[in-house]
Amino acid sequence: MLLNLHTHLLKKQDEEQIIFNEIIPDTEEALENLELTPSPQWLSVGIHPWYISPTQASLQLKKLGEVVQNEQVKLIGECGLDRMKGAAMPLQEEIFIKQIRLAEDLRKPLVIHCVRCFNELLSIKKIVRPKVPMVVHGFNNNIIIARQLLEKGFYLSLGAAILRTDSNAYKVLQEIPLEQLFFETDDSDIPLINIYEQASATKNIAIEKLAEQIQHNYLNMVV
Repeated sequence: MLLNLHTHLLKKQDEEQIIFNEIIPDTEEALENLELTPSPQWLSVGIHPWYISPTQASLQLKKLGEVVQNEQVKLIGECGLDRMKGAAMPLQEEIFIKQIRLAEDLRKPLVIHCVRCFNELLSIKKIVRPKVPMVVHGFNNNIIIARQLLEKGFYLSLGAAILRTDSNAYKVLQEIPLEQLFFETDDSDIPLINIYEQASATKNIAIEKLAEQIQHNYLNMVV
């Protein structure tokens, strides 16, 4: 079974377990009408930094607190920080920290979206000191940032970028310990098997062993 840690698409391959991501909406009407996507798959749900509403943030947090009680919801997120898009940074940080605390209360791991805010992410982890696992999804940054995150116990989830041998994600893959690694398709329709095959070749490990390790990482994270 190939685990897809983070996807916005319900389409999947045979022998693939997806964790489908639901984003908490940013309007009052959409929040009132929100229902989780009917699916046999697992879910992650969070307030994405792009969709934090200055006027609806309290209602967004309330709705998130309700829906994450569902047994299908295995992870909280994607949530996090984005310097290029979204609400003002102080509000992003406030909502992110509140989602961390919710995750702590429920003992559910976090899926993190982080764009040009890695110093802030590391600082928040140092101050808040969460015990729940934290996964930076769609990682495609340089090895220095990767090492900083790995040293602080983050997992890194890599996507289709590893199919490009000139990408940061491909270069970083060679250094990420198998025990801190996940794979995902995010919003790409590239088959997950392609990502696993590239990782298998790069890490010089049989794809079956790689898939077993990723499943083991997931089980360690959610228990």
